[in-house]
Amino acid sequence: MPDPILTSARAVLRESCADIHTAIDGLPTDALNWRPTPDDTNSIAVLAIHSLTSTRHWLSVAVDEPLPSRDRDAEFEATARDSAELLHFVDSATAVCLSLIDEERVVDWSALRDHLDYGDRQMFAAWALLHALEHLREHVGQISLTRQLWEQRESRRA
Repeated sequence: MPDPILTSARAVLRESCADIHTAIDGLPTDALNWRPTPDDTNSIAVLAIHSLTSTRHWLSVAVDEPLPSRDRDAEFEATARDSAELLHFVDSATAVCLSLIDEERVVDWSALRDHLDYGDRQMFAAWALLHALEHLREHVGQISLTRQLWEQRESRRA
């Protein structure tokens, strides 16, 4: 029988990625790279790339897979050439993340995992899974809000 935690995590991941896809679809390049306030907000491209890269990272921790290479600082400097390119990234990252939480995988959610970014701190596998999903959902909300702000800005200009 499939692990109900993995089945549920896959559903949340799919919904989150579908929401990201919807928020990106049809936007011009300017919108994808626009920051509502340049000094302290992120663009839709940054949020999409960072959130899915981070999700892959934390899911790898949760299921005890090798960590993917990652340049976290570069995630916050990312730009998109167009929505098709960014949607391709979203779709590819989604597929990788779903493969990490395959329903047939066996995971001991009480197992302790080491995480170098947290020094000597250990965490439960369950914590890493929940963190991956809550962090992703947080950024999905930011992506949606950024699109709304862009659309409001553009409607005022028209």
